[in-house]
Amino acid sequence: MKKGFTLVEILVAVMIITLLVAMAVPMYEKTVEKSRIAEVRTLLKEIYESKMRTLDAMDREHYAMGLFGFEALDVSIPCVDPSTGVKLNRCTGTDIYTKDFKYSIRTAPRPDAVCAVRRKGDNAGVAFMYLGDEGAINQEKFLCTNGNMGGSCESYGLESTGSAWCTL
Repeated sequence: MKKGFTLVEILVAVMIITLLVAMAVPMYEKTVEKSRIAEVRTLLKEIYESKMRTLDAMDREHYAMGLFGFEALDVSIPCVDPSTGVKLNRCTGTDIYTKDFKYSIRTAPRPDAVCAVRRKGDNAGVAFMYLGDEGAINQEKFLCTNGNMGGSCESYGLESTGSAWCTL
């Protein structure tokens, strides 16, 4: 009697592995996107709180004139050069880039808000805005708008709230 596997047994095993991988990849991608949205929520909240602390400590007129940027904030952000992807030692200006997102502290129509836009992948262009705590409800406002490149808020489990506030 010969020992080993037949060609049919090997093909069945390969087919089963292929099916399992085909089912696992979309679940993995969803998990990665959920972790990115959690990162964005956390970082936007930190940026917003730092921005409000900085505004309380400085002349708001300078902020309105555009003399206020990320370099004035007391939050650490892993920013990169948008064209090369090389990590920068210092984040400056009102718009900065991370590996996956562009963050902005000057946002219309709400200058007290902060926003982020997905830079890459299927959800490029999807924008998120954080408005902080709203009045007596004391509930944070985290909004999403569909991307100008085909990305959608639904892939993050969020509803689109209309027109974009910040773009790439």
